[in-house]
Amino acid sequence: MPPRAARPDSAKLASHEKFYMVHLPMEAMHFSAEEPHTLRIHDSQQKISAKIKDIKKLFPKVAYINNHTGSKFTSNEIAMNRLVFALNANHIRFIDSRTTAKTMAPKVLKNFGLKYVARDVFLDHHMDKPYILKQIKKAIAVAKAHGSAIAIGHPHKNTLQALSESKALFKDVELVQINKIY
Repeated sequence: MPPRAARPDSAKLASHEKFYMVHLPMEAMHFSAEEPHTLRIHDSQQKISAKIKDIKKLFPKVAYINNHTGSKFTSNEIAMNRLVFALNANHIRFIDSRTTAKTMAPKVLKNFGLKYVARDVFLDHHMDKPYILKQIKKAIAVAKAHGSAIAIGHPHKNTLQALSESKALFKDVELVQINKIY
């Protein structure tokens, strides 16, 4: 996520990685713990473009962005047009976290001649480890059935533990970063 007071070193930490995605805060329908500098549906093209340029300066190797929250933003066609325009100008691809069934991302990306890519499984909507383990199994089942699956989660303690404990489950699938399938 972009740096803020609670995580001032996120860009510095990312600079040591060969590959990373930026989890970009976007306006939600209902969310009480909004991030600073959240993209809003009424932001101008100039404001969204400037934000994406700032992200590119902070995270120079970024090639993929997904939405943090964003149910209101991604369901707004005008806002998504502005975002995809700005992302294209900076050679960044959008991965839809699918925080709403009303997402306009498929339509907007198609209008830009781009492929729509979205998460198949959200690992840690609930933070208890048994739920996360169930979601990992679901992601594996989707991958086996369809040839690939995109799972999105956060580096929470229970998520990391569940992933570590699932090593045996991964023997039947190949874990790859998003750049291998999109």
